[in-house]
Amino acid sequence: MLSDLDQMYSAVKEMRSIMGLPELPPLQVARLNKRKDTPGTQVLENGTSQLIEDNYGPSCDNSPKLTPEDDRLPHAPIHSLYTLTRMRALRSPGSGNENSGAVINDFISQGSITLSDAERLFAVYKDRLDGFIYSIGCPYKTLDQLRRKSSILCAATLTIAALHDPAADKVYGVCNAELRRLTEKSMLQRQGDRDYFRALAIASYWLSDLSWTLSGHAIRRAAECNIHNSYSLAIRDQSEEAMDSARIWSILYICDQHLAILYDRPAIIQDDWLTQDWEGILNCPLATDQDERLMSQVELMGILRNIRRLFGPDKGEEVPRLYLSQIGHYHRQLDQWIAKWTARLPEGHPGIGAFPRKGALFHFHLAQLYLYSHVFRGQSNTIPGHFLDTASMAVTSASAIIDILLTDPDLSTSIVGIPSYLLSMTAFAAMFLAKVSHKYGQDFFRREQALDQITRLIRHFRSLSMGKWHLANLMIRGLETVTSLLTPQGTDKIPPQNAVPVLPENANGNGMDMYGNGSDIFSAMDGTTMATWDTHFGLSPIFGFDPSLLDVDGYMQSMAIFPNPE
Repeated sequence: MLSDLDQMYSAVKEMRSIMGLPELPPLQVARLNKRKDTPGTQVLENGTSQLIEDNYGPSCDNSPKLTPEDDRLPHAPIHSLYTLTRMRALRSPGSGNENSGAVINDFISQGSITLSDAERLFAVYKDRLDGFIYSIGCPYKTLDQLRRKSSILCAATLTIAALHDPAADKVYGVCNAELRRLTEKSMLQRQGDRDYFRALAIASYWLSDLSWTLSGHAIRRAAECNIHNSYSLAIRDQSEEAMDSARIWSILYICDQHLAILYDRPAIIQDDWLTQDWEGILNCPLATDQDERLMSQVELMGILRNIRRLFGPDKGEEVPRLYLSQIGHYHRQLDQWIAKWTARLPEGHPGIGAFPRKGALFHFHLAQLYLYSHVFRGQSNTIPGHFLDTASMAVTSASAIIDILLTDPDLSTSIVGIPSYLLSMTAFAAMFLAKVSHKYGQDFFRREQALDQITRLIRHFRSLSMGKWHLANLMIRGLETVTSLLTPQGTDKIPPQNAVPVLPENANGNGMDMYGNGSDIFSAMDGTTMATWDTHFGLSPIFGFDPSLLDVDGYMQSMAIFPNPE
């Protein structure tokens, strides 16, 4: 009897977990033990103890879940092991869609944030932000629909909106904590619906402090659910479900390549065939203008992936001269890319204006900087003559990145909305110009030019309406420090305004690091009229120190859940 009761309890508990309902309290069996201790009772107790011990093992299916390939030879070795053991962890999880008719039980209904705040943030995301992620971040028209379908997607959507909304600084902390809680809870659960991956994708796209951890987890889980094969399925089946999965996989692929570039680390997705048939996706009847934008990025990331493979990780060694021909090859590929997509991309979008085409041009300049800046690797004093033109093109690209953000009205306003990758690369462009002007001076870029561009960028960031924890806001103080190092002694510096402090609370007022190592944040720069700073031109870390140190006031207090990827 106790065994049957325990099995029923476990089944109900699993169903409630799938539906997103609160967990049941522990099963109360103590009352049964109040009976007189008889031999029969002892047998029951021993049986219950044995049952509890057995529950520590892996869960198994009562009968194997059959798949279409069961009548053929197994195409993956793990299928054979599943057939023999019936272990649930060995098969792809089923759909985890929540019951749309169930009573909503989330952090909104519990009063963590008000319904009016949630409705406002939902509108901010749908009207202003979703277009930047190709309108696939939230497919629901109302907040009520979203809450009923996916708690984690709701938390992710509201977190992203609060990050960009200057009136939601306090709400942002609540939403962010809820997103982290749900993500932590889901790490070991068997959940695999598209909204779950959508939530992880948009968090990876915008939240720079979580992107590395969430992107890697999302890719592995998506592959477990066969979403990595969605391109071929969408082309073959031409169904909305397969097309939606293909879009989600594309975002995960793009985020993966972004992070590989920013951190100078290997990407997780290494198989070219997973995204190579993007033209086939665009030929599907279900393809939209937003799919054109999405696939343009898939193609660009393929080019950048090949560039990254060519140069490899930065080991402090000079780039061989024979790489000039490959650099020229990728230069032509980037030119062909921008020419093709400038003609194909839509001119405007109802939520993000003229960003589709102008954003492609911005990406083009970033890609050029990434390609050409490699020639500075391992250079100590002078650039070899055969790399002078390439080095000059890197400087021109970096200057164009900042200039286009300052002069183009559509791109200027889109800073509050673009993914963290674009802002991170903007930071790299600014630091690149500062280092080049300091180390090489008149040869490439005068210090006054770098100071002028970075100063104007700071002023523009200050003029924007955005949340306290937005990456552009967090960059201001660091950029101000750069300008102070570029400013000749005795001249006026930019007066600091209400910018968010860069140093964590446990850093001292002298700019020493939070670990008490005695190292200045901008340590290692060489020079005479300014503090010494690192003139190493590697892409990562972007700011010369871990970007997470830009955070203060408890924003990183829950990062123990998601340790630094280092």
